[in-house]
Amino acid sequence: MSNREKCISILDSFNEAQLVNIIDILQAARNAISEAEDDAFCNALYKEYAANPDKGQAISLEEAAETLGVSL
Repeated sequence: MSNREKCISILDSFNEAQLVNIIDILQAARNAISEAEDDAFCNALYKEYAANPDKGQAISLEEAAETLGVSL
């Protein structure tokens, strides 16, 4: 039996009133997983920045615009 099938079997054992609470629990778990994924992504970006030898070197607004292909 797959994990999905096990979850469905467990959900089938609850009545409708109990499922209201289960929905809240599942949504909270999903939100926590999503936040953890976001945190991991941000940490990876920070590590990439920290390893960049060019970090912290300022450029002018004109240089930034030129790099992005924007005319001021």
